[in-house]
Amino acid sequence: MYRRSLKEYISEYKFALWELTKRELKRKYARSYMGILWSIFYPLLRMILVVFMFSFVFSKGIDKYPAYYFAGFLLFECFSTATTTSLTCLKDNRDFIYKTKLPRELLVLSRVLTAFFNTLLGFIPFILVLLVYRARLTINIFYMPVVFLLFLLFIAGTSYVLAIIFTIFPDIRNIHANIVFILRFFVAMFYSIDWVSEGIQNFIVHNPLYAFIKITRDCMVYGNKPEMYFVIEILIWSVAMYLLGKVIFKLFINRIMVRL
Repeated sequence: MYRRSLKEYISEYKFALWELTKRELKRKYARSYMGILWSIFYPLLRMILVVFMFSFVFSKGIDKYPAYYFAGFLLFECFSTATTTSLTCLKDNRDFIYKTKLPRELLVLSRVLTAFFNTLLGFIPFILVLLVYRARLTINIFYMPVVFLLFLLFIAGTSYVLAIIFTIFPDIRNIHANIVFILRFFVAMFYSIDWVSEGIQNFIVHNPLYAFIKITRDCMVYGNKPEMYFVIEILIWSVAMYLLGKVIFKLFINRIMVRL
């Protein structure tokens, strides 16, 4: 059963997944006057603030620094938001779980897709920044749909694992928050990887989040072809993480029902 692919799930349950994702979006913006517009303005305001504060320190030697930072910020925030909201998706929807026969995986995927949708909205001001700073638009930008698909697989696999762990060990929420906070400084979001020691460079290079960010910068900001090393890295991490997460979710979902 757990060998079914993500594509098969989306194809068979796409209407249910879409409805769950819409529900998550409505819940997210229910008490906000600006609603979904915050997903456009927040990353732009964040970029302006960071660039204003750090441009004299971190931008030296980094071409098109605002776009450089923006790319890292968007992808990291997508990962952070998706995995954070997925932690509680099972407990938040216990009535749904007991009253329907739909796959429980849809609850995780709806949180992941909600975060990804918000990230896509953030790409609207990002594209404006690319135009302002005259980013190189080349054929390499067509790598991005594949990169985004692999990014979704990686996040989905991670979220499957976290959703199960949280049900058994709620303290994982605090551990996850601290890990995400620390990781923020090890993806070269606002600085160049060349500025840190060789040991830290090795850690960053093997961080899959950095690999996704690096490829996005290469393709969208600088118009370069992604380095094969990072392409292989995200491919291995994405497939392995998704399969691991799916197996763990399938093995434990029925065992933890009593804890919901």
